[in-house]
Amino acid sequence: MKSFCQFCEEQEQEQLDEGLIRSGAILAYASKARAEGQQSEKAFRRGIAELSTRKPADSVETRLERMEYALKALLNGLTHQRKQISNAGAVDVAGHLLTSKALMKMARADRKR
Repeated sequence: MKSFCQFCEEQEQEQLDEGLIRSGAILAYASKARAEGQQSEKAFRRGIAELSTRKPADSVETRLERMEYALKALLNGLTHQRKQISNAGAVDVAGHLLTSKALMKMARADRKR
């Protein structure tokens, strides 16, 4: 049978592990959010570049193809932005959970005093 001290040590280790996992999750989601933001910016810039290369001698079909490409780039960029927002939301939730766990632990420690 475990002693009370051994039980407490195991609980502390589990809490430390959980904190590290949550911190790692926050970092991973923040990194993913940043990458999605960069990809959306690239897609928007591709669309702008495609629309900026207009020449007076271009046919209507060529201009229409360029507009179609720019619209696809815009929609692709918006998809990346949605993913970026989702990842930022995950960072927020994980951060709040980590903070609430820490606050509950502090409150329990204060009650014991």
